[in-house]
Amino acid sequence: MFSKKDALKLWENELGNKDYTYDFAGRKIKKSEYLKKSTDGWDITYMHPIELGGPTDIGNIIIANYLTIEEKGLDYPKFKVLNKSYIVHYDASQDFYYIELEDSDDDDESFLL
Repeated sequence: MFSKKDALKLWENELGNKDYTYDFAGRKIKKSEYLKKSTDGWDITYMHPIELGGPTDIGNIIIANYLTIEEKGLDYPKFKVLNKSYIVHYDASQDFYYIELEDSDDDDESFLL
C-alpha cells in the first residue's frame, strides 16, 4: 500500500495536473478519490502481482480504478476486465511492464504508466 502523499506524487508525475482521467480499461478515476470505493475511486497496483513474484519497483505499477483492480485480481499475464482480454508484457531492455489488449495489432492499444 502506498501512502496518500506517494500516490498523489505518482499521479502528478504520470498524469500531470488532471483532476480526472481514465484507466487502461476505460474506467474514470478522479485524483480526489484515492482509496475510495466510489465509481471514480482509484489505487496503485502491480501489473505483475508481487504475490506471483513481481517486483515492487516503479516499472511494475499502474494507476487504476478500484473496480478494474478487483476484476483483474491476481491473474497474470493474461486477464479480463470489462469482458476484454488483456496481457501484461515485460520489456527487459527498459525494465518495465505494460498492458495491451490481447488480440490487438494496434500500437495505440498498449497502456503504459
